[in-house]
Amino acid sequence: MINEEAFPECERNSLDDMYASDTVDRIEILGIYDDNAIVGFFIVCKYESIRYLAYFAVSKDKRFAGIGSQALKLLMERYPDAQIVTEFETPDDSCDNNSLRLRRRDFYLRNGFYETGWYSFYDDTEFTIACSEPFFDKEEFERFTVYLSSIVPDHIPKLYKK
Repeated sequence: MINEEAFPECERNSLDDMYASDTVDRIEILGIYDDNAIVGFFIVCKYESIRYLAYFAVSKDKRFAGIGSQALKLLMERYPDAQIVTEFETPDDSCDNNSLRLRRRDFYLRNGFYETGWYSFYDDTEFTIACSEPFFDKEEFERFTVYLSSIVPDHIPKLYKK
């Protein structure tokens, strides 16, 4: 339920794809709890020193209460020696959901992420790449995207700068 309310269908990958036989040790699904009830989750792909935050969702009724910020802080503490990389829809005044795109961007920036200056494009959408460190390891991230496209064939992001 949280997955469906948080992501449009075109941005969801099946868990079957994510749990392909050679990826079990590279994927972590982490629950976010409030009073012993699940209110969100992360899906993190582990590759070399990259931790790719593939999915991050919080239940609609728990948003804007600081739970997402607390959870992201704990995630960063979980991987102190890794660079956490994520993507969010690039803000665009011509898009109907631009206010949501701005909120997502601001959320990540407020919680310790940095815009890398790199972008990707897939599913007819431009994404901004952000990471948990001031320096973005583009070469390692590109190796990760090659690996990711081998398990999720329809996810082939192309990195570029504007």
